[in-house]
Amino acid sequence: MTRVVSAVAADALGVRPSQVSVRLADSDGGLDLTVRAPIRVVPLDDSTLDAAADSPADGTILDRTDRAQHQIRGTVADLTGAEIAGVVVRLTGARIRRPDRVD
Repeated sequence: MTRVVSAVAADALGVRPSQVSVRLADSDGGLDLTVRAPIRVVPLDDSTLDAAADSPADGTILDRTDRAQHQIRGTVADLTGAEIAGVVVRLTGARIRRPDRVD
């Protein structure tokens, strides 16, 4: 379960699964997930805006974290069948990477 949550959270935040820490806890039959990870961001001097959803340039850090929280909850529930009582995402930093470019 921890590896599934790590992989889903990494995808949602744009980082590697090895950068994600997960804590699972029982919550009256449901599962509380606490995820600690950095979030991928683009450099401040990057003038290109990537129009792809959930790209590092798409919205504020708070907006993206909120979307990631909902994505983690839904995807983990779909993949595992577990009842997810809550998801807490704690950002540990920012990983600056340029958006992937296609020629």
